[in-house]
Amino acid sequence: MAQPDTGAATGRRRGRPPRIDRARIVAAARELDPETLTMQAVAERLGVDRKALNYHVNDRERLLELVASDALATRLGSLQLPHDGDWQDAVRVYTRAMRDAMIGIGALFDYVRMPLSGGEAALASVEGLLQVLVRAGFTADEAGRTVALLAELLVSSARDAVLIERHGVHPQLVEVRRVLDAAPADAMPGLRGLRDLGLQAGDAQLEFDLEVVLAGLEQRLARDR
Repeated sequence: MAQPDTGAATGRRRGRPPRIDRARIVAAARELDPETLTMQAVAERLGVDRKALNYHVNDRERLLELVASDALATRLGSLQLPHDGDWQDAVRVYTRAMRDAMIGIGALFDYVRMPLSGGEAALASVEGLLQVLVRAGFTADEAGRTVALLAELLVSSARDAVLIERHGVHPQLVEVRRVLDAAPADAMPGLRGLRDLGLQAGDAQLEFDLEVVLAGLEQRLARDR
């Protein structure tokens, strides 16, 4: 007498298919190497058909954006802005922490989409900084523009750090050196000095940028009072 098909011969499992949602998809994707991640690999890890993922995530690019956001949120979960110090300290803590979090997610940095990457954790940090700035005397508009300016600054700084990590040297520095080596020895002495310093990147440049921004904000705040 023929035995009922249990799915053993084909690898299929009887019963209801696994339930998936966006959170489970992202969690599975985070266990894979982002540089070689595919929608098929995630589907196999979840034990579902590849097409089932498309109901929640359109394509690989969008999935990597979600994974980057989740990784960033994890790193920002412990960020606490100082509320009993001055607003300048809050700006420094926020900018350094956001930059370090972006550098820390490695290859996923390419898929960070500001200002929403990092989800609730990132937005909570933004809200906290906005409140600190408004209490210090800035208008809501000024506080919002300050946060936008800091986002540009910290993303640029993080991008430079990631490029140096990947290539061993900033690609811009390679191009500057190439041009200077081909130019007369006495040409562009200012740039030659920067070449010897490795151009300007890393923590020192971030701190310089921060102090310039803070000095400008302090002047604006004093002027408006």
